[in-house]
Amino acid sequence: MLLLRAARAATAASAVAAGARRKPGLLPIAIAGLSSSSGAPSGGRRKKGQRRGEAKPQPQPLPGHAEPPSKKKTNARPAKDRKVRPLEEALRPPSQEIEMRKQQPEKPKRVVRWRCATGCGACCKLDKGPEFPTPDEIFADHPDQLQLYKGMIGPDGWCTNYDKSNRTCNIYQDRPFFCRVEPKVFDEFFGVPRNRFDREACSACVDNIKMVYGEDSAELVNFKHVIKEESKKQEASMSQIKLLDT
Repeated sequence: MLLLRAARAATAASAVAAGARRKPGLLPIAIAGLSSSSGAPSGGRRKKGQRRGEAKPQPQPLPGHAEPPSKKKTNARPAKDRKVRPLEEALRPPSQEIEMRKQQPEKPKRVVRWRCATGCGACCKLDKGPEFPTPDEIFADHPDQLQLYKGMIGPDGWCTNYDKSNRTCNIYQDRPFFCRVEPKVFDEFFGVPRNRFDREACSACVDNIKMVYGEDSAELVNFKHVIKEESKKQEASMSQIKLLDT
């Protein structure tokens, strides 16, 4: 009976103390309720053989009863919810991981293929104005080509061999070397390498068309459409070659 009463008293004391921990504002009231009127130490009646002021022994669990589980909360997630990182990722330096995140896959360059648009003739306007290089600058190392170029400029600034009614060249098959839009010409007169020819030729045509016909002209829209279709054909041809090589 003494053991049973001691166990009940210990259980009651632990429950009150637990409630006091959960509600800090009730802690003094809980302790006062456990103290006796005779001035005995807090924690209940003094046992036989216990001296005044002596600390009360901690209650021990009854035989065959497991110790009550701890009520402390833990923030640890269950093992099944934890994400297991690969070994090489775990050993990777943080700086390297950040650098790899910054790296973006390079987009393949769009294929551009130049082709002359029928019915344009903007390049036949030889007197192009101050926004373009002068003939003396272009043909500085080719004096014979310079004299030929100047001799082809008409009073209105257009080439004397250009037919304005149908926008064609009267000497197209025998036109001078500098009138040919070819990689060799761009390399010799403008220093443009072969791998940049198509893009530079397209850019030169766009500048000429804007100067002659305007930025919103039908000639510019037609030229861009021609270049787009020609570039698609080039991409398809390159894809077919890659398939054959594999």
